[in-house]
Amino acid sequence: MSGGSRTIREDFSKPESLYWRQKLHDRDALHAQMRLAAAAGAVKLEWALQGGDDRPLDAVVLLDVDLLATHLGRSTNIASVAKAREQLCQWSSNARVEELLMHWAGLKQVRSLGPESANDFADALRVLDAMAASAEDQVVRQLSVQLFRNSKRIEALLKHLDVLTSETLNSRARHWSEVLGEIGLTKEPQPFLVAGNGFIELDDGVQCSIVRPFIGVANSVIRSYSGRPEWLLTIENLTTFHQAAKALLSNRPGLVIYTAGMPSPTWGKAYVNILMSLPDCTRILHWGDHDEGGFRIAARVAYFAATTAHRLEPWCMDANKWSVQGDEAEAEQHRSMTRSAIRAGWEELASKLQAIILEQEALPISLP
Repeated sequence: MSGGSRTIREDFSKPESLYWRQKLHDRDALHAQMRLAAAAGAVKLEWALQGGDDRPLDAVVLLDVDLLATHLGRSTNIASVAKAREQLCQWSSNARVEELLMHWAGLKQVRSLGPESANDFADALRVLDAMAASAEDQVVRQLSVQLFRNSKRIEALLKHLDVLTSETLNSRARHWSEVLGEIGLTKEPQPFLVAGNGFIELDDGVQCSIVRPFIGVANSVIRSYSGRPEWLLTIENLTTFHQAAKALLSNRPGLVIYTAGMPSPTWGKAYVNILMSLPDCTRILHWGDHDEGGFRIAARVAYFAATTAHRLEPWCMDANKWSVQGDEAEAEQHRSMTRSAIRAGWEELASKLQAIILEQEALPISLP
């Protein structure tokens, strides 16, 4: 229920009013409810001048929205937002939280979530705080038990986590794996998979040889890489990674790395450690799905690459060069893809990006 300074008057006098479409016993019941609200001081009733005890109701004028809310056992929007602000006061410096509160104050919901969902947003923010303090990726249900003593609580907060971490407050909903992956939550532990030649140096000083077809180690133990590949290619999907690893001959001077979908923060640290070990002339490329999520993942990988001396290039991401046909993207999907391509630093590709949706598994394996 909203509160405001303007006078609200509901007129029933016109024949086309819904009031006159009611049956007599329904109008009598309405009159009884309105008299109770008037007795509570919430409204003023304007009755017709004629009709005696059965005279109709001409109009209802709202006198006090707070009294009406109390009478109905409900809260005004002002009171609801104030309560939500109090519940979220621990995160008052969070710009997205303030944006959310402003939307609610303006009688706008976000993903059908209003101020009554503030407690759920508080729990989602606790998850984000826990992940920000963690040096490791976390298994979602284990963390959920630790934080809430409920293994499925975090999964019930996916919409709230998406709202808090998306590009904009009103961004389109993302797949759960993308939402969780970005903050470092996984359904099960995910190894860092890499194919090619050379050695991965682990945090205990061990030089781990990259054997065929690939190796997998924990993100958090990777410290550096030794070798001289001509290129490094990250791949979004596991099936395509396996095929690329198989196609990568032992004498092929390249590295292929699996991003595990949306890269987690610890994946990003391992990736950066490898990039920092490569010569500046090494080409750094990425190949993912040609859709909203795929280009968001590309922008995420590009963000990590940008912290080094390397620039991320697109690989097999230009639909103009494909021989296969994808599905047509909706206008908003295409705009989102274009924005993410620009964030990845791929302005040239963004300028000619086709409105096509296609998963990378539909394309034949191609290596630089």
